[in-house]
Amino acid sequence: MYKSNMYDPFVENQIPFNQPSTDSYWSANTQPITTTTLDTDIQTDVLIVGAGYTGLSCAIELAKAGIKNITVIDANQIGWGCSSRNAGFVLPGSGRLSYKELESRFGTAQTLKLHDQFISAIDLLETRLSSLPGNADKTEQGYLKLAHSKSWFEKLNSSAAYLQSNFNYDVEVITKSDFNKNFVNHQHVYGAIRYKNGFGLNPLKLVNHYAQLALDLGVNIYTHSPANEITKSGNNTHHVITPTGSIKTNKLVIATNGYTPKSLNTPLNGKVLPVLTSVIVTRPLTQSEIEQSNFKTHQVMMDTRELKYYYRLLPDNRILFGGRSAITGKAASNPKYQQRLLQELQSSFVGLDTVTIDHGWSGWISVAFDQMPHIYKTEDDIFYATGYCGSGVSFSAWAGKQLADLISEQEASSPLMTELPSFPFAPFRRMGQRFFYQYGRLKDWAQ
Repeated sequence: MYKSNMYDPFVENQIPFNQPSTDSYWSANTQPITTTTLDTDIQTDVLIVGAGYTGLSCAIELAKAGIKNITVIDANQIGWGCSSRNAGFVLPGSGRLSYKELESRFGTAQTLKLHDQFISAIDLLETRLSSLPGNADKTEQGYLKLAHSKSWFEKLNSSAAYLQSNFNYDVEVITKSDFNKNFVNHQHVYGAIRYKNGFGLNPLKLVNHYAQLALDLGVNIYTHSPANEITKSGNNTHHVITPTGSIKTNKLVIATNGYTPKSLNTPLNGKVLPVLTSVIVTRPLTQSEIEQSNFKTHQVMMDTRELKYYYRLLPDNRILFGGRSAITGKAASNPKYQQRLLQELQSSFVGLDTVTIDHGWSGWISVAFDQMPHIYKTEDDIFYATGYCGSGVSFSAWAGKQLADLISEQEASSPLMTELPSFPFAPFRRMGQRFFYQYGRLKDWAQ
């Protein structure tokens, strides 16, 4: 039998607090930042619920704008949610839509603006990293998108030409033979394209750095202090109750993303689908294994399957390999999900038949019905950004900045500044997810 159930935001009314760090490769190699627990009643100008990338980015930018009384709370340690559980992929984009799909939905002018914001997100993250010794273990530049079939390589080739022609975005096309010779000998790849401004890093070091930046700017951060209840009084004051204290504020930011409990009174209710992703990290490869697999790059990689796999060689020559996981928290610790990842890894790379797993964990990402992030302010001064679809390490930095601009009433504009759409038949979201997974398997097999 596998371990006890993982927290499941789809079924649980409150997020558990005083939880240990997840048993990840990142937590095994990174010291946590600890702060105090809220143990009194306070009032603050801005309250941010969630001490992950989005919430801390918002706090940093608010403090830089001159707002003094800023409070951030989190149910557990800083970055306990997906900010410390992701694979550390800094990608030029967010959501699941291609640029052609973005242009079809938003139009050319707005897609150009969104492209600029994708690039600005990476620039902002790199600016913050510049003050951190070691740059959070930043890798060499490059995000490789790998074609899992011949037809997909043709699509990637066409996409590269489209991006160059319409967005002046230089994307390199790599043939199968060149990829196997110069990057890694991959058995399931038919070619690739390379975005030159992506990279990898240690995501826990990044969120810890954000927290330290916020603390240095005078932001109050309380950990192990979950928002158990949110109410509003007649004078538009939000009242947030924690187990050992309470907070009153006129401006409330919900930055809980895929970890938002189902009964918490937020504008996200019924509008996001929490989806599990799983990650394994192997033991260090031997020199012989590196030579057999011809691993010559630490650039981040993701394939074109509907049910994607993503992976990279870590600085200590371990392989990080991730992909879809269970649908429910109850099933998340079933060892079959880690074994599925290991089998795919071993079948992808020559000479790794005996490689084993040293670390494995799961985390919730947030998917919106329209498969894109949303940044929004409600009529009663509740602000949120969510729905990164697993590609939010860089864009969450920009989303946090956009939230800060909205709160401080500075100019803020994005094609994504729209209200989250509701899921049709919201209680049955997971049934739809199961059907999508079946469809994805068939589609990936057919292409």
